[in-house]
Amino acid sequence: MPERDAQDLPYRSQQLAALLEVFSLWSSTDFIRRIAGRAGADLDATSIVALTLLGRDGSLRASELAARLRLGASAISKISHRLGAHGLIEKRTDPRDSRATVLRLSPAGNDLMAGLVDAGDAMLADLTADWSPRDREEFDRLMRRFRDDALAQAARMAREDPSSSQKVGS
Repeated sequence: MPERDAQDLPYRSQQLAALLEVFSLWSSTDFIRRIAGRAGADLDATSIVALTLLGRDGSLRASELAARLRLGASAISKISHRLGAHGLIEKRTDPRDSRATVLRLSPAGNDLMAGLVDAGDAMLADLTADWSPRDREEFDRLMRRFRDDALAQAARMAREDPSSSQKVGS
């Protein structure tokens, strides 16, 4: 069977094609570092995503963070050491199990996360600056609906596949 180029396999849904293009761009190392740079963060992309998860979800065990980032224990150890050396995270005893440790943002990590949120908000405001207020409101409404439906679908799929270890909404 001959090899096929990506353009030989177009998505029938233009919405899916557009979403995948944006996801690909926004999850790229260069893009993550550029946005983080606007917040004053000079870190690798994986560390930035780790900080974002801790900022959004609060304290996490290293194993939980590893699962969410789809990394091994040694990679998480290196990331947590690097972030700790920068004073961005703290290691604490897990209140549910005193034998375990959780990672959480330090005050400096919370400050950096506030800067990352501001950079993301500024990026979205810039992206939609030429949109009418009505278009921005409609986009917001539809994006929230899409998110809610996507999370519900992912939960259904996880229930149908009990071997799935991915947490829905992470």
